[in-house]
Amino acid sequence: MRPVRGGAATLLLASLLLVPSCASRRGANTDAEVLLNQRMAMVLLREGRAAEAERAFREALKADPRNPDVHDGLGASLMMQGRMKEALSHLDRAVELAPDKPSYRINRGLARLESGRYEEAEEDFRFASTSPLPEDRQAASINWGRLRQRQGNFAGAEAEFTEALGRDPRSFAALVGRGVAREASGQLEPAAEDYLEAVRVQPKSAEANLRLGLVLVTLRREVLGRRYLERALELDPTGDSGAKARMLLEASATPRAPASR
Repeated sequence: MRPVRGGAATLLLASLLLVPSCASRRGANTDAEVLLNQRMAMVLLREGRAAEAERAFREALKADPRNPDVHDGLGASLMMQGRMKEALSHLDRAVELAPDKPSYRINRGLARLESGRYEEAEEDFRFASTSPLPEDRQAASINWGRLRQRQGNFAGAEAEFTEALGRDPRSFAALVGRGVAREASGQLEPAAEDYLEAVRVQPKSAEANLRLGLVLVTLRREVLGRRYLERALELDPTGDSGAKARMLLEASATPRAPASR
């Protein structure tokens, strides 16, 4: 499956939730209605409609309570809503039912990361990094980068995101992640380059436009920076990114006091 939450975390989590294929396992109950519920739940989850996905997964779980895909999907939908304790109970169950599937480890590791259980999260990401599937190894690298960032190890985070970009130079999550790591360590020019590339990959991302605009304003490129801040506000007029862009636009429009001699 691929990963979510609020604020800046939403950007990376939503892009990383690894959505399981309902064709990967068939439980004892595989009639047409059960399979329809599972497929519908997966589609709702991919579209970010977490509450609706949760309801659909719970219906599917009634008919097939030992299906690890359903537990994983339900855990992911709960994680998207910030209900980490509930999410972990289902993600743990998915791993218990299918301990060798790396995508379940990635989602559980992400929930552990968001819960501050860093050592356990690292165990899951390490397991996923040995997967034969490139997408699993990619997700593990990106989440490992996020873990290093949470630990304040910005050089380590940058290295993980760079490794992910070596596999996929257009990975939006890796570009933003590396930009954040570089910005946190004071590398503003390289951070701006990463955010610019992220905007090129996803022009309608308010978060990427906001980050790029802020870095450019910090670098005293106010005219260009304001352009991206205005775009972030346009894309997310009532959301968190829009509110931050509005505040920054108002602040950057305030004339600076003359320097004292």
